[in-house]
Formats: sequence, structure tokens, C-alpha cells
Amino acid sequence: MNRVPPFLGPLGIFEFPTQAPAGAAPEATGETAGLPAQATPPAEAARNSTSEPGGPSIGTRADFRLVDLPPAWVLVLVVAPLVFAVCLAGYGRERLSLRSRLVLALLRMAAIVTLLVVIFRPVEVERREDVQLAEVLVLLDDSASMRRKDPYNGDAASQRAAEKLAGKPAADSMRLELEQALLSREILPRLAEQDYVPRVFRFAEALTPYNLESSETPAGAPAADPNAPAGNSPGATARDALAGHGATTQIGDALAGVLAAHHGRHVTDVLVISDGRSNAGLSPVDAARAASSAGIPVHTLLLGDARREKNALIEIIEVPTTALEGDEIAVVVRVVGRGLEVDQPTSVQLEELQGGTASVAAEEQVQLRETGERATLLARAAAADPRTGERRFRVSIPPLEGETLLDDNALEFSVHVTPAKVRVLYVDGYPRWEYGRLKELLKRADEKLEVQCMLMSASPDFPQETTRGLTPLQRVPTDRKALLENYDVVILGDVNPYTISPDPAQADEFMKSLREFVERGGGLMFMAGEHDNPRSFLRTPLEELLPVAVDASDENALSIPRQAWQPRLEDPLVPHEIVRLFPDPDINRKLWESPEGLSGMYWFAPVSRAKPGTQVLLRHPTLENSAGRYPLLVAGYFPSGRTLFVGFDETWRWCFHYGDTHHERFWRNAIRWLALGRLKSGDRRFRVEVARTSYTLGERAAIEARVLDEDFRPSAQPKQDVVASDPEGRESRLELPAVPGRAGVFRATLDADRLGAWRVWIEGAGTRLASADFEVVLPSLENQDPSPDPGTLRELSALTGGKAVMLSDFQALFAQFPGGEERREPISSRLDDVWDRWTTLWIALALLAAEWILRKRWELV
Repeated sequence: MNRVPPFLGPLGIFEFPTQAPAGAAPEATGETAGLPAQATPPAEAARNSTSEPGGPSIGTRADFRLVDLPPAWVLVLVVAPLVFAVCLAGYGRERLSLRSRLVLALLRMAAIVTLLVVIFRPVEVERREDVQLAEVLVLLDDSASMRRKDPYNGDAASQRAAEKLAGKPAADSMRLELEQALLSREILPRLAEQDYVPRVFRFAEALTPYNLESSETPAGAPAADPNAPAGNSPGATARDALAGHGATTQIGDALAGVLAAHHGRHVTDVLVISDGRSNAGLSPVDAARAASSAGIPVHTLLLGDARREKNALIEIIEVPTTALEGDEIAVVVRVVGRGLEVDQPTSVQLEELQGGTASVAAEEQVQLRETGERATLLARAAAADPRTGERRFRVSIPPLEGETLLDDNALEFSVHVTPAKVRVLYVDGYPRWEYGRLKELLKRADEKLEVQCMLMSASPDFPQETTRGLTPLQRVPTDRKALLENYDVVILGDVNPYTISPDPAQADEFMKSLREFVERGGGLMFMAGEHDNPRSFLRTPLEELLPVAVDASDENALSIPRQAWQPRLEDPLVPHEIVRLFPDPDINRKLWESPEGLSGMYWFAPVSRAKPGTQVLLRHPTLENSAGRYPLLVAGYFPSGRTLFVGFDETWRWCFHYGDTHHERFWRNAIRWLALGRLKSGDRRFRVEVARTSYTLGERAAIEARVLDEDFRPSAQPKQDVVASDPEGRESRLELPAVPGRAGVFRATLDADRLGAWRVWIEGAGTRLASADFEVVLPSLENQDPSPDPGTLRELSALTGGKAVMLSDFQALFAQFPGGEERREPISSRLDDVWDRWTTLWIALALLAAEWILRKRWELV
């Protein structure tokens, strides 16, 4: 029973609860208003409820009471001694046995007590009360770190508890699976047994109600309150599964929000189930102080292995999505060691996966340290899978001794290998040194590369240079179909676009067609020269394609000092693939920036700045303008195609010391990068793209397809089907509807609900026409440190007077929910005098008559 609030007055010493008749509806009277209320079990209150199901419980109770009972000290010090004295004195001098005297004395005492009870006015009090049931707020962590699996090595108690809850080995159970099992199998049934009303919420970056499905309500369990958060009720079981997609863990915001939402309700406790790693939002300590001021204890249950975490992880910095057949594939990774007292050596290994087997492609020794160490692994040229046209790799590091987080020790990825030849159109204005060296390189460098050159200053009968077997050009192709059908990359040297054709209309057509060529995924290189490129492209349809901004009034172009200089890499530690001439970043930097490296240059084309959204790869070492040092090599996108500005024309000098080694690698890298927009598929009329290469778990991936018909015009079909493959290799079909107002463009989103590498592709006649890859990863904040934080949860409980427990002793938590914590408020009451009945008179007469008969028998009267 609950204690009676002191302002309601004391209860009689003979008070006991009695159940009111079913259906009784007592009313208040003037003389009984304000009498004290006494608690009854919630089950009885629910049975006596006269309210709507699920509303506030209005119960009735009846008990016996002595209204005029004097204070206890009067009873003990005055009334009781007098009654005892009267009874004992009446028979103390009689010549009777002790037994007879005691019997007579007790009969007289019973008669006197009966009369006193009548004088103290015995009544039956019947009351109506508003019963507010005790509510427990349960907060479930639904952030991405809860998808982690903890083997609990060395913690046998936690391991046994996890295996019992999940029904499988602890190492195979995600934290959120244990969380859901705790809720359904332990917490909800225990709270229902003690007549608590659970209000369950999930939280990550936001707080939302957790849907519960009502099961059969136990006898006497209170009904749900319809004004409470949706989907929560006593006697409920978990219905929907936790997803673990949250990008952050905001324990403080969740606690503050749930307390604010339940302000004024009878909340007795809050239970937080989490790994404790709060990484955003309000501090849990500040939220705990608010809970403490409200007098609400916050209990916490930690999930996850709380021992000091040691973790070796690997991250991919750079990997190509597409490669030409015969290309080496360079993979740049970073290896990080966390929780280590000292740096440790380890090996990072690149394996190629073929037909269920793995072969080592490259291996490098690195040091595990908190700051991470970069490694570049090179896979030699090899044949792709004939069915998929891919080479699949795994990059991994061995786990540390005692390491529990093993899912970040290895990463798998695929590289699409295209057998198609890269077709290049190279147009230049005059036979400068750069043109002579480059066109010879393109003609002989690679059997997978075909080039057709056009030297605008040549006489009409001059046989234009071309790859053996191709027909020399008579003029520059100007129509869109010729460009889209025959080329992947166009190189514009030091040429004025209006000299492309003697017919100005055809020159205009060339620029418009070239713009569309780039929009459809083609690659365009602007190779600067001293006469026309890039200034002649200003105020033309090609100006927007330039990845740099050019100021025609800049006089620096005419006053460049003629002295040797070496360019500076914009990012020497992680250089772009175009400027990566050697796998080791230190050696690569020396090649570019040291006088002992590549031969110095003397001239460059100064431009104002790189345009927003582009990437600067090289800059001038000293000369600058108001925007900074002059950009020399700038890569850009427009929008599906790729563009490259080369602000120098003296790479031919590199051949003096190194032969064709670095000269060929640079230009091959540049042309390959430009061609990738067109070479992601064998059929250049189909393209499929993903908005980003990486998505966090729970995000929807935006898939877009661009389709041309046989005449290279945008497709007029209403939809386009694509196939999606998840990290486990399960395939599903996705329908992309046409985008209104954009012919040939189809778009939809895909629910990427599993971690790992995903692939989407367009299929036709049993072959893949176009494909794209993306990866689903844990959110960055959740992935930075997913280890449990027991300190935060302990502090949270300590500040509020709650209890913090681990998985191994979660049963100890239930002692904090003893039951009987409902709150009762009186509504009305009614008195019924018990003494004013024939029964009372007959009891008194019977006692007096019994005494008189015995006195008569023993000859005392």
C-alpha cells in the first residue's frame, strides 16, 4: 500500500481495506469530503475502473474506520489503564479460581470495548480515486555503432548472457540484436509483471517512438493511455526491428527530449540501453542534471565489450573504378592502429579474388599508429572475369591480438576492365615540339589506343598522322554523331576553334557538337600554347568547358621570365592518378619538384584561377596572382564528361634524361582518365551513374541512367530497367522512370541497407552494357570510434540516483522496479455508520448477558 499523504489525516488502528461492490457509484457528502485515501494494488484499481479503456483509471475503494478515535497516547495512557483497572477491580476480591476471574474480567472488558467502539463512531468509507499508473521510459540506441559484433573474449559472464539472449554465438550477434532480445524477452515482461507502463523510444540523431504490438494483457495489468506516445502499451511486445542506421548517437538530446515530452506524467524511471558512445548533440551530463532535478532516476545498461579497445583498420584512399585492358591497377590505402601503447609493424595485403580463390597481388610492410600510415599497392595487368568484365580485389591487414572489431580489417572492391580501345582525336594548329613528340607516342604507345591527328597548318595534300590501319582525316569531324560514334577523347592543342573549318557554320557546329560530346561523357583536353589556347576559346561555346578562368587582359602572359622551374604538386602525399608517375609518393614528389627529377620547364600559360568544383593538380612554384600561385594542370567535370587543362607544352624535355618512361606514363594517365567517362561500358550509348561513390548506412543511393538510341539521340522510352547487386551478390531489378523534361535521362533511388560494395548495371542481350559501383559504410562519426563508453553511462546513472549495469548482470536492474508506484488522487468519498445497526446492540447484549449468567452460576449475585 502507498503511504497516506500527511495532510489527509491519520487512519484508525483498526483500519483494513475492503472491496467495494462492483458497479458502485458513491457520491461525496459534505461531512466526508477530504478524508484520506489509501492505495490498492493496480490490478484491483483496473478492475474497479469506471473510465474508458485506456484512459486514466478511476477506481473505488472501501475501508473500515473509527472516526472519533482519540489519539494513540490517550488510548495507551488513559483509556486502556482505566478499562483494565475497572475489569480487574470488579473481581479481584472475589473468592474464585484464577481462571474464573479471568473469564469474567475478559467478558466485562469485551463489553466495555464494544461500547467504546460505538462511542468512537465506526464507519465504512467508500472513495473514488484517480489512479495514475507508473511509467518507465525506455530509450533504445539505434545508431550505426550498434551494428557492431562483440565476441566478449575473456568475459565469460557477458558471453554467456549474449548467447542466451541471441540464441547464437556472441561473436555473431550485433549489439542491436541483443538490445531487441533484452527488450522483448526480459524488460517488457518484467515491467508488465510489476504493473509499469513502458514507453519505448529509439534514438540516434533523432528521437522517435518505437512501435510495440500489444500482446495478451496479463490479468490485472493496466490499460494503455491513448494520450501516451503511439505504439507503447503495457503487456506489449516488440514489433519492428532496430535498424542501426543512425549517423550519430545523441544520448543527451534523447534524454532531454523524452523528459520534456512526458512532463507532467507519472514517470518514475528512465532506462537507457546503449553502448554509451555519445558523439553529438547535448552532453549526457547536462541532460542528467535535468533528470536529477525532476527526481527521476536514469538507469543504464551497457551493450558491447567495455574492455580497452585495440583496433587495426584499413581505409581506401583511392582506387580506380574502371581500367583499360592491360593496365596496372594502383590502390592507395591508409592503415590505422587504435588503442596501441606503441607503434606495431604489420603487413597490408592486396589479393585478387577469382573463382572462389584468392591470390596475393601485392604486399607492403607498414607501421600501425594512431595517425595512420599510407600505402600504395600495385596489381599487375591481368585478365578480367569474362562474365562480369571485372577484376575483384580484397585489401586486408591481420587482426591484432585480442582485437574484437574485425569487420574493418578488410575491404573488397571491383574494378571494371574494358577491352575497348581508347579513340583519340588530336587537333593542333602547327607542328610544335610538343605536338611532334605526343603524336608519335600516341601512334605507337599502346595497341589499346587509336589516334587520328589533324594539323591545321598542313597543306591540303599532307597525309595526316594516324594509327596504322586507320584512314587519315581529310578534315576535322564537326557533326555530333561523328564525334560521339568515333571518339572517346578530343585533344585541342594551340588552335583557334574558328579555323577548324573554312566554313564558319561548320566551325560553330564543331564547337556545339564538342560541347554535347563532353556532356555525354567524352573527354576533352585543352593543351595550352603561346598563340591561341586557351584565349581563343573565350566567348565561344567551349569557354564553359574550360576548367580554368581566363582573363584576356592579363599582361603576364607576355612577360613570363624564361628560366627553368619545376612544378609543385598540389597534394604530394596523395597525388592524383594523372600526376602519379611512381607509386612511392616521396619518389614521385622528387620527380616533379626536384631539379634532379624531370627536366625543368620555361613557359606556361597564366590563367586567372581554377573554376569552382575543379581539382588543381600542379601549380607554378613561385609566380602568383591575387588568387594564389598559378594553376598549371587542372581537372574538371562537365557534367558527365571530363576536362583537363594542361598549361605547359614542354613535357618533351623529359625524354632527354628518362627516355619515354615518365613522358609516356603522364600522357597515358591523362588520356586514360579523360576516357573513363566513356569507357565504363562497352556500349557507349548507355551510361549508368551513382550520385556518390560512398553512402552511409540508411541513405538511399541515387541511380541515374543516360541512354541514347541508335542515332545517338536521347532515348524516348518511358523507363529503363537496371539490375542491382548487394554485397552478398543477391540481385534485384530496379525500374528507373524517365526524368520529365530531360530526354534520355532516367532516375530512381535504391535502399542500400547493407554494408559493403554494391553494383548497378544495365543489361542487354545477356551482357552488361554499363555499370557503376558504390559502397555503403558506417557514418563517419559512428565509425571513428564504435567502442563502448561505460564511463558516460555510469556518470549518467550516478548523477540521477539510478543504477548502471553491464550485460553480464542485467538481471540486477529489475530490483529498481519493485512495483506499487502508482499515484492516487481522491475524487470523492461517502460515510456509512456501522454502529447504528442491530448487530452492534446484540453483540453488546450478548457480552453483558454472558457475564451475568456466569456471575449467577458462581453465586456472585
